[in-house]
Amino acid sequence: MTDTNNKSPNKMSRLALSAYNSPYSRSGAPSTHPNTDPYAALRARALATLEAMGYHPGTMVERGVIWAEDQDPFGHVMQSQYMTFLGTCFHRVMESYDEFLSEKEYQNMISGRSGPIPVVRKYELEIKRQVKYPDALIVAYRQELIEPTRNNGTTSLFSLSQQAIVAEVKGSVTYMDVATGRPVDIRTLGGGWVKLFEGFTKREENSRLLKEKWDAEHPKGRAKGKAGARESKI
Repeated sequence: MTDTNNKSPNKMSRLALSAYNSPYSRSGAPSTHPNTDPYAALRARALATLEAMGYHPGTMVERGVIWAEDQDPFGHVMQSQYMTFLGTCFHRVMESYDEFLSEKEYQNMISGRSGPIPVVRKYELEIKRQVKYPDALIVAYRQELIEPTRNNGTTSLFSLSQQAIVAEVKGSVTYMDVATGRPVDIRTLGGGWVKLFEGFTKREENSRLLKEKWDAEHPKGRAKGKAGARESKI
């Protein structure tokens, strides 16, 4: 698709290239986008890829690259911004706990008043590709392993324009008792915490099956590190 207002047939306007920042790219907007949105089809492909790789659709976040805030002097997204982007998804994963916890249990956790709280234990960030403006990134979490006192997962940044994972964090949190400051087995707490352990165990199993299927269909040697799709030129 092209924006043909005073442009050659093969060149889009700059407003089209940053259309991910427009409210007309959001649900509820009129069907006609005033600038043309080249990201709609790319977004559909990205979401299908991420779901097939075992990432949890309910906690995904989209973050558009902002020219004035996210770039370094060389025109690349700054390393510090990667963790900012990833952090939005970390929080949504924690918000998904309310599927299992009571309102009181959730509020006690999120405020740190009582009961267990998830505390970052360790993480490792791998930057796989450079990201440049304009682009939009989908942040997605895949449940890897829940243990009685810990939860482990992978959070990735997927570039719409490159159709590939550009960075990922592998990490874990420890469930700490606010009163003692020590790890706690959430299965012993009863109530929603038992439901959370069971629910995340099911997420883990579903993610593992999807990832195994994806890996079998997309050998790494053939993909050469890409997330199963060719880079798209916008």
